[in-house]
Amino acid sequence: MLGENPPEREPVESLTNQAMSVTEGTPIFKLVFAGEGGVGKTSIVNQYLSGEHNEPPMTVGSEFAYQEVELEKQTVGLSLWDFGGEIQFRDLIPVFCMGAHGAVVVFDLSRYSTFRQIIAWLDLIKQTEDHIPIILVGSKSDLASGGPSEEEIQAIREKYKIREYITVSSLTGENISKLFLRISEILIEAVKDGEITPAKSVKVPCQGNESVCD
Repeated sequence: MLGENPPEREPVESLTNQAMSVTEGTPIFKLVFAGEGGVGKTSIVNQYLSGEHNEPPMTVGSEFAYQEVELEKQTVGLSLWDFGGEIQFRDLIPVFCMGAHGAVVVFDLSRYSTFRQIIAWLDLIKQTEDHIPIILVGSKSDLASGGPSEEEIQAIREKYKIREYITVSSLTGENISKLFLRISEILIEAVKDGEITPAKSVKVPCQGNESVCD
């Protein structure tokens, strides 16, 4: 009912508070998550880190986590930057994209409007880091209804040179591990092709006006 207070949510640990352990010599990649508010970016990352589904509060500004992924021949470190989707934060995305090695742009398969909005996010990312690999994610596949057509997806992929499109569900866990494994593989491929150079240390978002802290 209009005017009712929303149901209270159980407190959840923010991404920023996730424990961070960096293996010496591991190539580290800054990975930015972008998309409209409520599409499930934080839930995707939380599901991957903890294996649990929750409904976290809307991300305000940015949150951060670090996770290492075991590939067949090496370990890859992912520095995960989850960016709030509200319009008041959108102008800050170029700052948070600086130094990124890859980007994950997320839309909600049950809300077509969030797919239309990804163009604005893709343009902002391209303005800052035009060369980095981009992965497109359709979230909430368990609720998928009225989402974009295959032709619309393909058109976006071709226009923005998107490397991969994956549908996921943070509720069921569908394709969550596959997503981060594939991202890691794509980043390693980009290194071999000379498109990006991995970092040797992790930088985290500052609480003040600076974009990162050592």
